[in-house]
Amino acid sequence: MTTTPDEAQHPARLTEWTPEVSDRMARQHMAGGWMRALPMVGVQILGAVGSRLRAVTRAELGPVLGVDAEGDPWLEPCWFDVDEEAAGVATLDRYATAYELGPVRTCADLLDLLVRAGVLWTEGDRIGPVAPVPGVDEVFPVSNDERAEIASLRAITTRLG
Repeated sequence: MTTTPDEAQHPARLTEWTPEVSDRMARQHMAGGWMRALPMVGVQILGAVGSRLRAVTRAELGPVLGVDAEGDPWLEPCWFDVDEEAAGVATLDRYATAYELGPVRTCADLLDLLVRAGVLWTEGDRIGPVAPVPGVDEVFPVSNDERAEIASLRAITTRLG
């Protein structure tokens, strides 16, 4: 992690943004290692928030979570199968520990981690992105292997323009 959680500098909170900014955020999500670091629902949350061009509510994002819920979808598991995805679960739990959070098992847990890490912001029921999007290695304690993988993703993203 480049900074410790207490030292993290939060980029600008966005409440409205253009399609061009949305495209830039999508590239930053890929280059920053977010697509490899999160369960699928986390990728869906980042993509949905970024593509809306304005801050959204939890209720608006609920259907995007892709979980079958009769009640609050944010209380549903964020993992398809904790046992099959054990390595990813352990990694995300390690990241959560850096922010003194418990295990990440629900969509609400995942949102809380993304907010604490400074990737998203919440205010009341509203959720929005930050710009520029920090990389996984900028907000979490990553291993050397993770850092190398993220560097590779940044290189690929740079080549793709």
